[in-house]
Amino acid sequence: MGWEYGLEELAAVTGAIPATGAKVFTGVSTDTRTLRPGDVFFALKGERFDGNQFVEKALDGGAVAAVASNPPETERTSCLIVPDALAALQAFAAHHRMMHDIPVIAITGSCGKTSAKDFTAALLETRGPVTKTRGNLNNEIGCPLSLLRIDEDTHRAIIEMGANHAGEIARLCELARPTEAAITLVAPAHLEGFGSVEKVAEAKAEIVEGLAEDGCFYVNTDNPWCVAIAEGFAGEKVRFGKEGDVSLRSCAFDRGGELRLEIDPVGPLRLPLPIRAQATNILLAVAIGLRHGVTDFEEPLRAACRASTRFRVERIGPFEVMDDTYNANPASMKAALEALGERPTTGVRIAALGEMLELGDAATGLHGEVGEEAAALGVTHLFARGPHARDMITAARHAGVVHAEAIDDHPAMARAIQSAAPGGGLLLVKGSRGMRMERVIEELRRLFDSHATPPEDDG
Repeated sequence: MGWEYGLEELAAVTGAIPATGAKVFTGVSTDTRTLRPGDVFFALKGERFDGNQFVEKALDGGAVAAVASNPPETERTSCLIVPDALAALQAFAAHHRMMHDIPVIAITGSCGKTSAKDFTAALLETRGPVTKTRGNLNNEIGCPLSLLRIDEDTHRAIIEMGANHAGEIARLCELARPTEAAITLVAPAHLEGFGSVEKVAEAKAEIVEGLAEDGCFYVNTDNPWCVAIAEGFAGEKVRFGKEGDVSLRSCAFDRGGELRLEIDPVGPLRLPLPIRAQATNILLAVAIGLRHGVTDFEEPLRAACRASTRFRVERIGPFEVMDDTYNANPASMKAALEALGERPTTGVRIAALGEMLELGDAATGLHGEVGEEAAALGVTHLFARGPHARDMITAARHAGVVHAEAIDDHPAMARAIQSAAPGGGLLLVKGSRGMRMERVIEELRRLFDSHATPPEDDG
């Protein structure tokens, strides 16, 4: 049904100098390309962009008004003037959230938070309309935009929270005021910003500190960091893992390649998941679902698994390609390599890996561990790109990988994969977002499909 506010209320909440003209708006936008008539445009500023330059375009496109710090002089009467448009957006989102007395479930973690959010939403939607974070818009901009999608029809909201520095999750919790919270797991990630896994754990613990005393924390009993964080929370705790209120009794792939889970207390689930590590996210979703009265688990979860953009498997020429190119850190890289080693194949096992970014001083050792892990899991060919590629390659060679090579060019890596295994096999492609490893897959498609559009040059 949406919602409606007056500009006077927006000005009061944000401390802005009120605009003149139309008094009511029905949405917000930070991008003129997706702005709808009736929106208020928030002119955000960053290192590489300045929304103040687009105020006129927003107003011409149907914006009721703009919230801006330095709009063009000719447009100032149509603007709410603030020192910081992002702070104004956050203040309005926090105000909007408090207008809705609904459960708000916050999810963070070093890996798996987007999948856990999507699985949880699929289950809770069987109990009523859910508002959830779109994609992975989990930062200081994405979180308020997600909160502002809550409307009078929303029964529950699921807000994903990411962080690469201390205090970020605490700030997001100030906006979202979660009633429940979960940490998928704590592992080495964003070490460049945090410095150590201990600091990562402290940052993730901010999501628990943001809960009220009568809130609920979902505890991953398989992760010692999560268990330690839970010890400091006096409210309700629901435990999930190999042991807990929701426990995994068994987990194995069937002959059709689907994952069979035996979960106490819901029983068996058969899901189209190609990676065993997703079991943790399924357990968390089941734990949340049970607390909210969900009784139907398998069909909603099957639909969510099919719709997932994470860890897709497709056939390209003679290769079965495991596409996990969205992002990478040491924990998710290990899980992906385990999936590569576990999946049946009659051909070779190839890993095309991009560097794991933001690991700081620990990068050399952690990339070396990836090379060793690849060897231990039966990888026959390893191709890597990025400044720390040689750390992976050197460790892999020493550990017994048949062919290990650093190749920094995406098309060249695809050609090397094709040459290394003309008969095909199983291929994992993974790396941090900045490595753009999806371009290796795009080039492979071009190599095996003469009608495909060539990818743009690496330069």
